[in-house]
Amino acid sequence: MSARDEALQRKRAAETERRNRVLAASRARRDAAQERNRANMNRARRARQVSLVDLVDRLLDGGVVIHGDITIAVADVDLLYVGLRALVSSVENMEEKTGIKMSAKGPALGSSAL
Repeated sequence: MSARDEALQRKRAAETERRNRVLAASRARRDAAQERNRANMNRARRARQVSLVDLVDRLLDGGVVIHGDITIAVADVDLLYVGLRALVSSVENMEEKTGIKMSAKGPALGSSAL
């Protein structure tokens, strides 16, 4: 076997190992998400009488962070990356937690802050 063939074989083995690591990480994320979904479903079943108003109130009181990443790649070359990070919370709760006034009269929303 020539040195070129050995180098090609090592490169293929490294690519296979990388692909296996990515797949294992993906499976781990999927399994964790499924476990969270099961836990959320069990919690929802225990609290059967939850109205939409109560649900929205809980959501805004605690706050929710939405985080997502999308990468489009062809032949292991990343062509496009889109990242999303959003925070959903009530203004009252954010003012309480951060100590920053966010009302229309507050300095955070003034023209100089933008």
